[in-house]
Amino acid sequence: MVEFAFLIPIFLVLIGATISFGLFFFQANVLQQAVDVAAQEISRMPFEPNQELGLGQLDQCDEAESVCNDSAFKEQIYDEQYLVIHDAEWGSSTAFGGDFQAYADQLPLLNRLLVPAMIRDNGMTRYPGALVVNNATGEETILIPIVEYRNRADDVGVFPSRIRAAGETILEWVAPVEEIRVDHDEDSGTPREGPFKLSYDVAPALESFQPGMVALRVNYPAQSTTLLNRTNGQVGGTIVIAGDTTLAAGASTGCYSVSAPSPRISPASGVAGSNPNSGLYGLGELEALTRVLRPYRKVMSFQAIYRREVFSNGS
Repeated sequence: MVEFAFLIPIFLVLIGATISFGLFFFQANVLQQAVDVAAQEISRMPFEPNQELGLGQLDQCDEAESVCNDSAFKEQIYDEQYLVIHDAEWGSSTAFGGDFQAYADQLPLLNRLLVPAMIRDNGMTRYPGALVVNNATGEETILIPIVEYRNRADDVGVFPSRIRAAGETILEWVAPVEEIRVDHDEDSGTPREGPFKLSYDVAPALESFQPGMVALRVNYPAQSTTLLNRTNGQVGGTIVIAGDTTLAAGASTGCYSVSAPSPRISPASGVAGSNPNSGLYGLGELEALTRVLRPYRKVMSFQAIYRREVFSNGS
């Protein structure tokens, strides 16, 4: 029995690691297929030769002329509002009869392909990340924070602890689906450009920059229940304690505002804000050792590039 007691933790760790890595590979397969199919379909749609694709430009709120705001694009390919699907949208609708799959089947192509990678959270099915509101449309959607971890004193933050703790700082926000944009003219003073258009005001200096291409990226924050974040520098590392409250409800993230949090209570500490795969603003939390920890480790990115095949005749 003593030997069995020693082996149980090892078996549990192995089972957990197997499940986590299996989930990573499943997510990677789903997302790579999704971005490949979406980029290929966009390349075959008849848009103007010099229209902007516009996907993922978080600091430009007025993109009425961009392809991503075209009604045909939103209906057929991708609409960011479907990254958050409340249960009421399909559960109480007579059109879908409480059948989520029937609802998902009528979504735009890329949204439909992203559904298997979405998570369940507090009465909704959504893409992992932070819940935000598009200031222009008023629609709820998702943005992904790129997070940097930093050491902090035990008495700093919302969750003081005797455990060595680390805080986090949001470096930037990225969209779940975005156009790959580069410094095409090698001038840091000009905006980055995507290769969707056929001509540019400033001639591209990069030989690898080929106009008339659909360059698409899908970002995905990986969630794990077995690979907790730790900082480097000390024996055993330093556990990262979730600190979502550094974000204020209504804070601006370019064209988006952070959604107000839903009241949640941690079963371990009784502190509001703990919920697996969610957190106060959707960044993800995990209960471990009576502490609220961050399971959010990495942002996985999947890319696809296709040459545009069809252009509008302008009529």
